[in-house]
Amino acid sequence: MTAPVFLAAEPSVSAGDTRSAVLIGFLLVVVAALFACLLLGPQREEAETFYVGRRRNKPLRNGLALAGDYVSSATVVGTAGTVALMGFDGLFVAGSALAALVLLFLLAGPLRARGRFTLADVFADRAPGTAVRVTAAVVTLLVCLLYLVVQLSAVALVTAQLLGLETVGAQRAIAVMTGVLITCATAVGGMRGATALQTAKSVVVLVALTLVAGALLARFGWNPAALLDAAETTNGAGPAYFRPGLLQRSNPSASWTFDFVGLQLSIVLGAAVMPHVLMRLHATPGPEAARRSVRGALLVVATVIAFTVLIGLGTAATVGSAKLAAVSPGGTGALMLTTGTLAGGPGSTPGAILFVLVATAVFATSLAVIAGITLTASAAIGHDLYRHALRRTHAQDREVELGTARWGAVAVSATGIALTYAALAWNMQMFSWVALALAASSLLPALVYSLFWSRFTQRGLLWTLAGGATGVLVLQTFTPVVSGLPSSLLPHHDFALLPLQSVAPLSIPLGFALGWLGSITVRTSRPADDPPEGVSGQGRGAHSIPPPWEAAFHPQG
Repeated sequence: MTAPVFLAAEPSVSAGDTRSAVLIGFLLVVVAALFACLLLGPQREEAETFYVGRRRNKPLRNGLALAGDYVSSATVVGTAGTVALMGFDGLFVAGSALAALVLLFLLAGPLRARGRFTLADVFADRAPGTAVRVTAAVVTLLVCLLYLVVQLSAVALVTAQLLGLETVGAQRAIAVMTGVLITCATAVGGMRGATALQTAKSVVVLVALTLVAGALLARFGWNPAALLDAAETTNGAGPAYFRPGLLQRSNPSASWTFDFVGLQLSIVLGAAVMPHVLMRLHATPGPEAARRSVRGALLVVATVIAFTVLIGLGTAATVGSAKLAAVSPGGTGALMLTTGTLAGGPGSTPGAILFVLVATAVFATSLAVIAGITLTASAAIGHDLYRHALRRTHAQDREVELGTARWGAVAVSATGIALTYAALAWNMQMFSWVALALAASSLLPALVYSLFWSRFTQRGLLWTLAGGATGVLVLQTFTPVVSGLPSSLLPHHDFALLPLQSVAPLSIPLGFALGWLGSITVRTSRPADDPPEGVSGQGRGAHSIPPPWEAAFHPQG
């Protein structure tokens, strides 16, 4: 059991007072989220209002909200720890998050031109049919469910540590409470409520990280060179800290390089097409507004990552990697540990205020992402499965559809809470790797082919979605993440045939290959963007959509 990171200083403000302030901050964030969602919830029972907020978000606001959807607790907490422990290799990992947004920028215009509410809308525009809707919705729900477990676990672990509650029971209680409250807020508030929460989260995170980075630079006389020198001297690895190789030294297995490549592919290609991030693009008025939103989000995320990298270097300079690893083996305590050493430590009043502000930002980070995931899952159930697959109607039962969407959000959240309750004693990295690999191996190939390959067929689309997702699940089953190691999901069994942690290097090519093979083997079929006579695409119709390259470079509206 590790000691809470804020107990390192001599208390003039007691540790108990600090814990109380952290608890108050956590409760205020949750109450504010509930109030905002209730206040801003849709006044009329319309699908467009609930799912995308009537598409009235300005690019600046939507950019902040998109950054709020994209920046998870792993980005804020994990990046600082990786840089603090791994130096140069940590900087490389941090850059992958920005590369994912660059890829998203390339997809934003064409995707917004073809989609209405969900990913299934984009795919159904090319290949109308129930099979496409159901398959896309199932893959979306699977990715959302796994990522929901990751975020609920993160907020439970971080909150419990900050409050000094290290037992699994306390973590489970926090996960259940957080999941229930955010689910209720999202089911009532819809996209408008989620947008308010995500925008506020981005602002709070920027303010908190700016203050920590400023206090850190002030300690070194506002001289970045002095900070870098101190990091090299104090980190414990010496000059090797700023050279490649520390990450490999921590995992000297023969498959390390392949694993590292897989991790980077998962981050770059998977994070760019996470369903809750892509749904945010549909809340914009048109393709150009979607691109501008991504540009704004890229600026916000770049600022967040720059600050977390600076804080990671500051942790190495002021605390040292050895002490960080002793307190937090994975490095996730770097942000809070460094915050606790600044401004006289949390034992002083300024230090306690700064610590509580940063803790509040961490809470808000996870809550905002959970809200986005829950809303995306509800849209997949209400819009794709109920309206288009089950009812097959476009004008009737709108209120029933939204009711189904809300209850669907409750069902997905209940499943996610139950999995989190059981999984808090497991290796949570597995859920993150599988979610990212699923998105990169099924959703990304399907999107790329749908938007940019005119000969992509319905069979190719189904093979990509179903085959890519199945490939990830099957391959991951035979890795050490599931069996063969003490940290595995099944530590007392060993059927690990693949010496990999992430199967992305195998599953991503598989997803692209299945889409290509499924399309070229149906030479007598019409392309997916040319449905049979008398059948039009969903949304605005397949024949009313300009070619994807025209939508990319000559946006309409």
